[in-house]
Amino acid sequence: MKKVLLSLACLAVVVGGVSAAGAAPRATSASAKKPTGNPWGVTVVRFTKGTTLAQMQAAVSAAGGGGVITDLSKINRVTVAPGAAGASAFIARIKTNKSVLGAWVERALTDVLPDASGAGAAGNNQPALGNPGATTPPDPFHEASTIFGLDTQAEGQQWDDKRMSVNGAWATTTGDRTVRVAVIDTGLQGSHKEILPNYDNQNSTNTIPCNTMTREFGPGVHKIIGDCSSEDKDGHGTWVSGRIVGAANGFGSNGIAPNAQVMGVKVLAVGFGGFTSWIVDGMIHACDAGADIINMSLGGYDNPAVAADAADYLLWVDAVNYCRSKGTAIFASAGNEHVRINRVNMTVGGTPLTGVGLLDSGNEGIASVFPGDPVSDYDLRGWLELPAGVPGVIMVSATNNTVMPGAPATFGWTAPALGSKDQLTYYSNYGSRIDLSAPGGARKFNIPRYDGGLNDVLRDGWGIIGPTDPTGDLCATAGDIGTFACFKVTGAGFAFLQGTSMSSPNAAGVGTLVLAARPALQGNPDGLLARLRATARTNMTNFMGPNDPANTSDSTLNGPCPTGWCHIDRNHPISNADAYGAGIVNAAAAVAP
Repeated sequence: MKKVLLSLACLAVVVGGVSAAGAAPRATSASAKKPTGNPWGVTVVRFTKGTTLAQMQAAVSAAGGGGVITDLSKINRVTVAPGAAGASAFIARIKTNKSVLGAWVERALTDVLPDASGAGAAGNNQPALGNPGATTPPDPFHEASTIFGLDTQAEGQQWDDKRMSVNGAWATTTGDRTVRVAVIDTGLQGSHKEILPNYDNQNSTNTIPCNTMTREFGPGVHKIIGDCSSEDKDGHGTWVSGRIVGAANGFGSNGIAPNAQVMGVKVLAVGFGGFTSWIVDGMIHACDAGADIINMSLGGYDNPAVAADAADYLLWVDAVNYCRSKGTAIFASAGNEHVRINRVNMTVGGTPLTGVGLLDSGNEGIASVFPGDPVSDYDLRGWLELPAGVPGVIMVSATNNTVMPGAPATFGWTAPALGSKDQLTYYSNYGSRIDLSAPGGARKFNIPRYDGGLNDVLRDGWGIIGPTDPTGDLCATAGDIGTFACFKVTGAGFAFLQGTSMSSPNAAGVGTLVLAARPALQGNPDGLLARLRATARTNMTNFMGPNDPANTSDSTLNGPCPTGWCHIDRNHPISNADAYGAGIVNAAAAVAP
């Protein structure tokens, strides 16, 4: 069994089959992940409904297991230390208990940072701002035509707000303190100038169970996990939070709903990743703390033919159902493998489910292959996407700014694609499971970096801009200087990023405005989705095609593809419905009376 994961915007932090989903390092992250297994044998035990935590602990003890690592008893599970006899012996014994429905060893993957096809490099560049113009909120980056003076954007650096009609919505609402968003991610730098005014310190938390794991396995746990603090040592969670609720304070960039609240829930450890149970624990915490919206810019895949994967998927299902029962709407990134995800009804692990995100069983279930890698490493056919593909989660695909009008013909774009806006990005997943779309940014030619070369950049308005920690791993290791992804302004960090990690918080931010303008929809995730779908913008024409299995003679910079799936098929565009779902979120229309 293998788990194939997505990536953070500029970082691949994987979590028991999951990683944050952003600017796809390389063409996919499938072969970039290094499975480490579970060195401690941490085991998930699923009990029958109604079993108390005390009864669970007694059953674990009777089977020779150790203490509880993560308490998920609200959804009838715990994770535990397997005891001296080891995981296999413990699982065999615990399964004889009549109250136990299943037990399996969790698996984790290490985090893997992207190469030069990722988002960019860190730096201390002081940008020269263009004319900020007049806008509300009036933060300088919003209307600036350029930051680095190399490319210009008529719609300003926060062009994504224009494509979502956020400016028009601000006349009605800029968010409300009664609306609380939870960002399930790498943590949150609450002290960042763009975050601090809206930071929910009381409910922000860390669900990486270093303390209970140290109790059960000793101090060596800290050396393996490495990142047990409550701080965002990466920067991805801070960026995502800032895109949703970044303050309108006359400095830098602003969020979509700059007067809402945000809680950061750290579930990913930089340098290690984590387990599904850590994320699910974070979800439960957020929903119990009254989160109206959860954003999860992370994702991965489970193989339903493998019993442990099916059980893992059902863990996600129960967590989503728990949060929805609390009235929480969940937004998640569609993923960066550029594969087709179909909406199906199917039985997983003996449980019939409606609206599952199932990867295509044909050519479109194979992810973008980095040139020279074996296709087998990218074969996702028949797998389940999570968490965005879990029933009840709002799956968001990513769109670009503009296909650069001056793109060389050798890059494959011709009229009318040249100069077109709002194309499905070259990395975004698509298919009938997509609910909505939002800007995720893409390099100026909207093709993989290995095809576009050094001039195919994110800076100056091709990616999406947001606040981050300039000392975090995201900025320190996210690519080469040619992209200028990260920079500082008077000590505060910002980054241009691309990915479905960016499109999900864009959609969640619009959802946050809707809940402020229409408080009757708070606690009604289905009603919120219906409103967003009914008001979405649909005047796009998509020219982006799927990955091309036969493209062995492409004339891009990368040249012929030795294995197929390295390049994009420009002759068979993906339909609008599969690219955008109901359309691109439209804030002004969604908050209107």
